[in-house]
Amino acid sequence: MSEPARKLDLPVLVIALAGLVVAGYLAWIKWSGTGALFCTVGSGCDIVQASRYATFLGAPTALWGALAYLAVAILAVLGLDGRKWRVAFVLAAGAVGFSAYLTFLSVTQVGAVCVYCLASAGLSVLLLVILLLHRPLAPGVGRGLSLAALGGGAAGVAIVLGAFVFAAGPEGASPYQLALARHLAQTKAVFYGAYWCPHCQEQKHKFGGAAGLLPYVECDPKGTNSQTERCERAGVKSFPTWVIGSVRLEGVQSLEALAEASAFPKS
Repeated sequence: MSEPARKLDLPVLVIALAGLVVAGYLAWIKWSGTGALFCTVGSGCDIVQASRYATFLGAPTALWGALAYLAVAILAVLGLDGRKWRVAFVLAAGAVGFSAYLTFLSVTQVGAVCVYCLASAGLSVLLLVILLLHRPLAPGVGRGLSLAALGGGAAGVAIVLGAFVFAAGPEGASPYQLALARHLAQTKAVFYGAYWCPHCQEQKHKFGGAAGLLPYVECDPKGTNSQTERCERAGVKSFPTWVIGSVRLEGVQSLEALAEASAFPKS
């Protein structure tokens, strides 16, 4: 005898909607370029959102989490019978694995954490726990080791996919562009500019897909995450301006000039 249709799972729906709001907000601020609410300029939220890990397969990384939460919310409304519960469980387990991997990258590679990202990760864990507690007692759902294998497999696939995509580096960047951009950031070089400045855009284009790794400081108060006081203290009068140790360069610089000024090791 088949199991009767299950009704809306309210706890799962509430948690999934909360995750959708948090992840959706992160995706929106990435798209719009605005700062996160309650996060100061230059805080961990800004640093993480400016990192290359905030984009995944051409879209804000948080958008993929929002879609996963949305799918689970829809399944919760339809009723989590055996098949729908397994799909929701796989999505939640994958979200937990990917969130754990992103948190690892945030701490070890970016050197900053975002409270909204941590909140989303926490909600994914809570969602997985609630789904386990609400597991339907139906044939084929699985239990014990089979559930561990299913969840572990979903988490593992998400981690491997993330590692594969991120290992490829920013799209359209050569190894030299990537290495030089990272070197400039590591040596505390500063690239001062303004969002409206065409020469600043030209400078960024020289780095291709690695432009997001540059130590850029926005000087116009209308720009995203502007740091006008820092620009004033540095005596910036024109854009772009590079300050690399004791060296000051104004105007668009070639990659070779920046490499020489920053003592970039030659291969």
